Amino acid sequence: MNYTNILIDLDDTLIDTAANTKAAVEEIYEDYDFEKYFGSFSDFFSFYHHNVSKLWIGYNNGSVTKEDIQKNRFYETLKHIEDFNDDKIKSINDDYIERIVKKEALIEGAIDLLDYLKQRYRIHILSNGFSEMQYQKMESARLCASDFDHIILSDVVGVNKPHPDIFAYSLNKIGAKKEEVIMIGDNIATDIMGAYNSGINQIWYNPEDAPTDNFTPTYTVKQLCEIKDIL
Repeated sequence: MNYTNILIDLDDTLIDTAANTKAAVEEIYEDYDFEKYFGSFSDFFSFYHHNVSKLWIGYNNGSVTKEDIQKNRFYETLKHIEDFNDDKIKSINDDYIERIVKKEALIEGAIDLLDYLKQRYRIHILSNGFSEMQYQKMESARLCASDFDHIILSDVVGVNKPHPDIFAYSLNKIGAKKEEVIMIGDNIATDIMGAYNSGINQIWYNPEDAPTDNFTPTYTVKQLCEIKDIL
């Protein structure tokens, strides 16, 4: 294929959002003395992660709003504890956001891959993240916004991956035909199936070697450096 444009996810494809999240949540756990209420950070984080994952799944399919995530990120995990009323939980969420946007961890090979791609293709971020956070996260992680031809965020577009409308919007925005574009991302449902259902080829960054059901992405890699052998 003669690709001219790359759509690339941001969280957990370029920025190591999983590591950054865990670090920020552990700071919250320690600073707010959560050990009084949970057996260990591991116990707390498992409970927290389960609740937040459900919120993000709902957000991606349109049943949960951005405001729901901001309100309930910690609420579902702390609401059963008498010491945490709504105001305190909101304060904790605000504190968390201030911390997470300052974290710096990148996926191994992200900078090298971007340096390689930008010499050969037009590259565009396509993310379901929130606009008030994504630019700050990029700056903290040393990703220069000017290195990308477009930064397309779902809360600006008004529809999330994997909905075909955001892929149609992206093609129109970047001025490319679907056969000229390939999507790079880590999320099989939002990035890869979303692109597939829109007729766009995909590279699935799958470091855990997770299985797929009844679907084979165009390409699959375990490390970002492998993408240079494809493109």
